[in-house]
Amino acid sequence: MPAEWTVAQAAFVLNEPLDAFKKVLERGPVRPRVVRIGGLRIRKFDLGDLVFLHAQRELKSELTPKGRAELYEAITKLPHHSARSEVAFGHFKFEFGRHLKEVESKVQELEKLSSEIDDSSGEALIKGTRVEVFRIAALLDGGMTVAAVLRDYPSLNEHQVLAAKAYAEINPKVGRPYPKTTAKAAMRKSGLDALDAEA
Repeated sequence: MPAEWTVAQAAFVLNEPLDAFKKVLERGPVRPRVVRIGGLRIRKFDLGDLVFLHAQRELKSELTPKGRAELYEAITKLPHHSARSEVAFGHFKFEFGRHLKEVESKVQELEKLSSEIDDSSGEALIKGTRVEVFRIAALLDGGMTVAAVLRDYPSLNEHQVLAAKAYAEINPKVGRPYPKTTAKAAMRKSGLDALDAEA
């Protein structure tokens, strides 16, 4: 399990749309570590950050900004391997074990999905195939169902299609987008597949 996650990875783990997650971060009190990679400033979140953010959704109406800051400090001061699942802050005690388990479960899901992708060549491909991840994600974004994608890409399985979608959400593509439909789907829509069948 990696020790740190990017903004997009953290949003996936927390089941938050990326834009909504960025707005949550603006309100504090989370202070991710900032690293420089290729001239870019990248925010990195650790497990304590993610557990706090998961718990905060449940508690935000009950805690003042000061209370949220105190809870954040209490959770992030615990060692990540600690078996303790209760923290004291101010006059309160908070049981965060359920939040820790849910975050760890989503982190494992992220790792499983990532294991389906091979991006070692610079082009993200579904492992064991020559099918581009962003091509599949674009089809889903364009309104194709998973079943329709599988019909046009019979070498793939449902898990691979969902892995491609998740990877693309976590690692947005830079540059020219892929088409949002397949040639086969376009032919079916126009009725040209019948001509192809007769040939």
